[in-house]
Amino acid sequence: MKSVIKGELIKEFRENTFEIVRVDKFAKHSAGIKNTYKTNLSAFIFPIKGRAEIEFDNEIFTGERGKVIHGCKNKNISFKVLGEEEFEHINIYYVADKYNNSNSYMKSTFEFAVNNYDEIIKSLKQLIEISSKAEIKSKVILQIQTFLFLRELFTERNYKKILTEKDIVTDISKFISENYMKEITLNNLAERYGEKVSRVSYLFNKHLKMRPIDYLIQYRLTVAYTLLNKGLTVKEVSRKVGYSDEFYFSRLFKKKFGVSPNKLKKG
Repeated sequence: MKSVIKGELIKEFRENTFEIVRVDKFAKHSAGIKNTYKTNLSAFIFPIKGRAEIEFDNEIFTGERGKVIHGCKNKNISFKVLGEEEFEHINIYYVADKYNNSNSYMKSTFEFAVNNYDEIIKSLKQLIEISSKAEIKSKVILQIQTFLFLRELFTERNYKKILTEKDIVTDISKFISENYMKEITLNNLAERYGEKVSRVSYLFNKHLKMRPIDYLIQYRLTVAYTLLNKGLTVKEVSRKVGYSDEFYFSRLFKKKFGVSPNKLKKG
């Protein structure tokens, strides 16, 4: 995986010629199953929904909103959907065969995080519309508009700022509160912030006196308590808060509240 130096990345894509081939949207549904094929183009991958493990010749990236993943031609690529939600992404395919620097960004795999992701996705959808048209004029417009899009993508304001310790902890807790029903691991939390697993765990414990996974469990169980009191079954509540195994959920619930979810409902 190539390390991204922002200034060099911006310079390369501004100073070298490349041809946009198409912009397209994809959805992958099969959780846990790898779809593998050989790349014949370079591409920027913009995840828009769900999460997936994206592998280029044994280099593994986690595709999720807020990240941009770049792949190059002649790589074995595979996608493995993580969790039950389908993985959707938009790709910008391009050719840079006239550029011969084998160590360049255009001929490497890498990733970076960006701000303003909703605006970026909105612009990408407009590029898809242009790309879907067959007219020569549309192909020219696609080249121009995509070049302008990439130039804007690589501006200072789109790169995520360096987060303070407190920012990271606050953002993780917010992420958990919005995604508690999905599969969340310490590994993917660390990847989300470009930090080591040990550091994320240390920072969370330093500021909130608990590990991120303990916070996730507590948040899920608090939501579960409310849902049980609304009349949902134990099985329904278990799945709604992210546990496919209702017996494991029941053990966690009893450990926290001192009563099983079934007894809570009967009471």
